[in-house]
Amino acid sequence: MTPRPAPHVIRWFLRTFGYGGITLPPLGIFILAERINETALVRHEQAHWQQAQRMGVMKFYVMYLWYLLKFGYSPKHPMEREALDAERGDRPDGRA
Repeated sequence: MTPRPAPHVIRWFLRTFGYGGITLPPLGIFILAERINETALVRHEQAHWQQAQRMGVMKFYVMYLWYLLKFGYSPKHPMEREALDAERGDRPDGRA
């Protein structure tokens, strides 16, 4: 999925909560326009998109929220850990 610049409401959310991007399956990946060319951020959000494709949309949201409640938005959150690995180019399948 190719990221798109975040529209108004999503842009407001990202700026209000200090995020650069967000993955909202099945709608897409949205990134602040000024950060759209940041490779690490794009990789991070694309990893979340792949998680949703692998798990299915409903399970993706349920699991993401469950881990968020359990671990917070931290490297202990398994889905964030996977996205952080992708951000650095450290993917188990060898892709950057």
